[in-house]
Amino acid sequence: MKLTDKRFWKFEAMMLLCGVILLCQIIVVQMCSRAEFEACNGAVLILLFPVLCLYFAISGIPAWLLYKGNSWMKLAGYMYLFSALLLIVPLLIFLFDWNPVTANMRPDSIPADEGKYITDNEFTIIICTGWAVLLIIPVLITSYLTRQWIGLNSKLRSNTP
Repeated sequence: MKLTDKRFWKFEAMMLLCGVILLCQIIVVQMCSRAEFEACNGAVLILLFPVLCLYFAISGIPAWLLYKGNSWMKLAGYMYLFSALLLIVPLLIFLFDWNPVTANMRPDSIPADEGKYITDNEFTIIICTGWAVLLIIPVLITSYLTRQWIGLNSKLRSNTP
């Protein structure tokens, strides 16, 4: 599909909705874990909103270009693939330590019998896994709503004389 198509801008609006849904999902998860929204947490959430919207707008472009057809699950697959890869690949390239000798080294200040230490690689994998899990629901909702909105307009246009 072309980027100049009117339906693309409807799709981009739905991708912004995907960012809003993900932000709401993060807020609900934090509220369920009894997180207090102090100055720092509130500022992070306020700054997270435009970042998520921009993130999904950028990741929606290749998904729209590859999507051909009427299946909303196929659209969800493309959206999930590009939305996940846009964060996970840079994290694995720039933050993950691929050297097996230094990958899981503890700092000297932490004793060897301390079991509550997370290495940088483990933390990177936790972020990637959490992102992949949190991304499923907003992508499915947005894909279904996009298909209904774009499909409904196509049906209305084909029925008019």
